[in-house]
Amino acid sequence: MKKYDTKDIRNVALVSHGGAGKTSLAEAFLYDAKVTTRLGSVDEGNSSLDCEPEEMKRKITLSTALASFEWKKVKVNVLDTPGDTNFFVDTRAAMAVADGAVLVVSAPDGVQVGTEKVWQYAEELALPLAVFVSKMDRERADFDACLAGLIKTLSPHCAALQLPIGKEAGFAGVVDVLAQKAYRFTGDGREVKIEDVPADLADALKKAREALIERVAESDDALMTKYLETFELAEEEIATGLQAAIGMRKLFPVLCGAGARNLGAQPLLDLIANAFPSPATCPPMKGKDAKDADAERKPDEAEPLSAQVFKSIGADIGRLSLLRVYSGKLVADANILNSTRDAKERAGSLYVLVGKKRETIPEVAAGDLIALAKLKDTRTGDTLCDEKAPVKFPEPQVPNPVISFALKPKSKGDEDKVATKLNDILAEDPALKITRDQASKEILLSGMGQGHVEVAVEKLKRLGVEVDLLPPKVPYLESIKGRIKGVEGKHKKQTGGRGQFGVCYLDMEPNPRGTGFEFVDAIFGGAIPRQFIPSVEKGIRDRMSRGVVAGFPVVDVKVTLVDGKYHDVDSDSRSFEFAGSKGFQAAFKQCKPILLEPIMKLEITCPDENMGDIMGDINQKRGRVLGMDARGRNQVIMANVPMSECLKYAADLRSMTAGRGTFTMEQSHYDELPSNLAEKIMAEAKVAEEEE
Repeated sequence: MKKYDTKDIRNVALVSHGGAGKTSLAEAFLYDAKVTTRLGSVDEGNSSLDCEPEEMKRKITLSTALASFEWKKVKVNVLDTPGDTNFFVDTRAAMAVADGAVLVVSAPDGVQVGTEKVWQYAEELALPLAVFVSKMDRERADFDACLAGLIKTLSPHCAALQLPIGKEAGFAGVVDVLAQKAYRFTGDGREVKIEDVPADLADALKKAREALIERVAESDDALMTKYLETFELAEEEIATGLQAAIGMRKLFPVLCGAGARNLGAQPLLDLIANAFPSPATCPPMKGKDAKDADAERKPDEAEPLSAQVFKSIGADIGRLSLLRVYSGKLVADANILNSTRDAKERAGSLYVLVGKKRETIPEVAAGDLIALAKLKDTRTGDTLCDEKAPVKFPEPQVPNPVISFALKPKSKGDEDKVATKLNDILAEDPALKITRDQASKEILLSGMGQGHVEVAVEKLKRLGVEVDLLPPKVPYLESIKGRIKGVEGKHKKQTGGRGQFGVCYLDMEPNPRGTGFEFVDAIFGGAIPRQFIPSVEKGIRDRMSRGVVAGFPVVDVKVTLVDGKYHDVDSDSRSFEFAGSKGFQAAFKQCKPILLEPIMKLEITCPDENMGDIMGDINQKRGRVLGMDARGRNQVIMANVPMSECLKYAADLRSMTAGRGTFTMEQSHYDELPSNLAEKIMAEAKVAEEEE
């Protein structure tokens, strides 16, 4: 593929709710551009873009794929993004490097949960957008109802650029509202016959044309003045106004077709080439220079090189880094700087991608999307730039995971192998997080939903490591509410020869919440030799780490060593460690033991109509609503909820809001667990201890 000027590049993200036909539309693009020789199919498993084993198994997009091709002398970089909300972090990252988006909406289903979410992302990114109503050949496909839903739910600036010819199985083509011509698709969809508009669509065409030209006129005061005077615009004015209106997000043109049969893909490609913005129209990218001062890079080849990695993917030649060049030009084998990590890299070959297929190119201009292989120190979000003009762009913000599972290797001794392979997966998907619970020693894998974590586990299996998914253990803590004085801790053992002997007497009381452990040495008169007192404290701390009544760490206690006994021959450090541990256990059990549970701070975003259900659910989960706030079309609820009640909250919220709700969660503090629940956990721990 040749090098394209910045003005001749179009970066477009295909976005949708899952199953709306987005990848089928992308396959039609590739077929019409003659990049592929047959129309790829997701259902038949021969898609050029959904080619990972996990995607072929589920028949859905799980990871953004990049496909580049030429259409009408313009290079189009299409980003086929996931439609499953579990993987929307990937979708948003792709939208952030695009200059426009095509929102694919299923004609039989209309606006769905994922449709609203990606629309919101486009609003946040101020991304120009067109809508493609897909699956027009399916049962219950209703273009008029779908358009009405778009206008009502998403924006009154949605307007039909096309009208369908025929319905459901009889869908045969489209009417171009501006050109006032009919386009009928024949054969494999590549051939298009231009005809007069069918008589039965004349009235609908007139109405749609008036609505569309009105939206176009709104993009410019002069056009609006002329339109109000004449109620018509010249073709040249319409074309210029259409491009301006799309760029300013004052118009969201709605087209239609059936991607799986390649019906309607070519007119959409024409719109992308003729009316979508190029990177040359983008504002400068803002960042920081080497002295941490504000800096910016314009989308101009004369500027110093700057680029940012927006995705990493595995390939047969090693990890590929997908990046957008924001300024300058990138040349193969160039020496470049990773300013995020202050590391030098070599660009190597530049790859133009169509899914997993690669083609090398000697150089690319500002605004292009390209892939580099085998960058040593570079990760997703890193900035690459000219060594002589360093700049660092802000790294994309990744939301906190909403669900965690414990991983248990099926083969003993595979813990290290699990961590190594997971790190490879995490390099490709920054929305996944891996941690190790210090109390339970469990490996925890966290993600944006259960499906997100399950796909990662399937990838692990493909990499040679099998694990079981288990709910994570709640990290309770043990503490006390009572006081006790003079509790004996005695260790005496005679096994022949030298024995073991140590006795200590302890006072115990609670410390204020959050202050931790306090050890006080109140020994006088040499009741315990000075060299053995640290051993008593060591034994206490060891027992605290292992727990007393339920196996959880002990916190917030004050222990005073008040007296003791020793033997000139049989006493040693080990004896007093045991004595301290035994004395602590005995005192702890007499001080009204309690369990402390972690309380999570939730910020829940939901539609107005779901607020009542969510607040009722919070109360049932022993939670407490802290406040509410309006945010756009949604409400935000802040609440504190025990962690034990939140382990499956992602699924609960999805059920209550039909998938429209989202939440973030972070640990807030610890509170006392109600006694009835604490007794149950202590009883289970006791049974487990006895079984061991």
